[in-house]
Amino acid sequence: MPSLKTPRFTRRHALVLGAGALAAPWIARPGFAQGDAIRIGSLTPNTGGGSPFGPEIAEAHRLVVELVNSQGGVNGREIILTQENSETNPEVAVRAARKLIDADRVMAILGTWSSSVTLGVMPLCQEANVIQMCTSSSESIPAGDKKGLLFDFQALNPAWGKAIARLAVARGFKEIAVMGINNDFTTSMIGTFQQSLEEGGGKVVNEPFLYNPNQPSYRAEVERLIAGNPPAVFIPSYVTDFTAVYREIFRSGYEGQVITISLSTGPQFKEAVGEAANGILHGFPVPPVGKDTFDAYLRFVGLEPNGQVQRPFGSAGYDQINTLLLGIAKAGNLDPFEVAKAIFAISNAPGERVTTYAEGAEKIAAGAEVNYDGASSSVDFLPNGMLASRDFELYEIRDGKDVSLERITSAS
Repeated sequence: MPSLKTPRFTRRHALVLGAGALAAPWIARPGFAQGDAIRIGSLTPNTGGGSPFGPEIAEAHRLVVELVNSQGGVNGREIILTQENSETNPEVAVRAARKLIDADRVMAILGTWSSSVTLGVMPLCQEANVIQMCTSSSESIPAGDKKGLLFDFQALNPAWGKAIARLAVARGFKEIAVMGINNDFTTSMIGTFQQSLEEGGGKVVNEPFLYNPNQPSYRAEVERLIAGNPPAVFIPSYVTDFTAVYREIFRSGYEGQVITISLSTGPQFKEAVGEAANGILHGFPVPPVGKDTFDAYLRFVGLEPNGQVQRPFGSAGYDQINTLLLGIAKAGNLDPFEVAKAIFAISNAPGERVTTYAEGAEKIAAGAEVNYDGASSSVDFLPNGMLASRDFELYEIRDGKDVSLERITSAS
């Protein structure tokens, strides 16, 4: 059965992706003209709440750039990739984005993960006419893009809320208390979850509330959540804070159903709480397991397909860099608006199906229209730069493993 599997952030990752290494660009090889270089920024959450996923996104960006440069670049131009760590912190991310734009002179920033970071960086990108690519879910994201320069490779919160509410109702849980981490990611998700639950004949039995991350204790919040002993609770959050919250729930003796999002229940969580994780229900947007594009991505990063979800955000990073480079190849220049227009053209049908930069660039050079089919999704964009749809997997934890209950396709 599919399960979430992400690499642990090890000392090796810290050495390879630490602040000093991330800030260093991949230097141009001989044979390229420096003045013609394509400068791209990679801004990923290698520490903080997004640390289980940031390194895999950064790795995908780097490996594709290295491969394309080894094959002659984009239209003969060297790609210089500068990688920075957002620390899953909007203030840190804004400083890093300012450096990428002002000092490194990038034409695109890829890889922002949390919604608060994406929203924090967006005004800088908009002001400088820099293309932005993210995997963020806040409903506020489309409204912040006034220039058509943002592309989101993740489903928005309404799709998450609908899918998880559907799981809850299908499992017979119609009276649910709700709390979540205080950020842009969860606020609109909670609203959509409540609406979808009500449409399914259920109801939220408390006044949903938010808590701040990195607290020394969550006992008061948990006591408030389970007051009245609700049959189930829904807690959208990140793995670090959810681990602490769940420990308090377990210690309290609460016997109702715990429902969350799969970002909260990865290997780090399961290792921390052990058998106590059994029975938790969770859901997550997932790449198309078993599809040739996802399998090819896994092999590209040195993994073997095993029928499970591996590197879920790395696959999106892979699609980000490939679509950007194909957009540049089709546009034939670095004008951000022409490149953005070209990204829509190469991502949405009609066109000949391609799954890698090399395949697409060859067809573009021959005058053909192409349709990039991605590793994380089909990568079809709505006019506002959001994904048209995304697969969701709904799970129950059994014996420390994520057992699939249902897969659905949900529109953004």
